[in-house]
Amino acid sequence: VIILLLFSYVFFKEKGIKDYIELTNKYSQVLEENNKLKTKNKELELMLKKLKTDKNYIESIAREKYNMLKKDEILIKIEKKGDEK
Repeated sequence: VIILLLFSYVFFKEKGIKDYIELTNKYSQVLEENNKLKTKNKELELMLKKLKTDKNYIESIAREKYNMLKKDEILIKIEKKGDEK
């Protein structure tokens, strides 16, 4: 009976093992999310550095993302037969 009461107290009290396990799991999730955010932050820092210093990178972004052309260029779009609407 005493062991049963002790077991119940440890598992179901306010700061018991159950809460400890839940907090440990939450901590692991937060660490994983933090690592993902650190990686994303490094990628963004690299992109920012390139945008500040690399003219070829800026040009590639302008061309790919914004369909920009140089003054003497002409855009020719070729549509596939299946793309017609």
